[in-house]
Amino acid sequence: MSVDVALAMVSIRPIPLGPIMEKLSLSTENYGSSRRFFIQTLDDHALSPDIQEKLVRQNPPEGVFKIKGSDHCPFFSKPQSLHKILLEIAQIP
Repeated sequence: MSVDVALAMVSIRPIPLGPIMEKLSLSTENYGSSRRFFIQTLDDHALSPDIQEKLVRQNPPEGVFKIKGSDHCPFFSKPQSLHKILLEIAQIP
């Protein structure tokens, strides 16, 4: 087992399903006031690219970035690509 896999195994936590299953109500004055960007992971088996595109269409962010070869966790599968995108987002005026 690689060091990266060992670190991931001790770092990842289960996701509670309750909050995901509840209907979310967002307000313009709070959620709408934050800048949002979407990083699409093109080899994601948890949320397919089609589902990700649907999410973008339903709630358009300021920008969409794509990571080829990334699974659902780009911080593990493509950390350099994710880092590059985050730096790019940080520099958008």
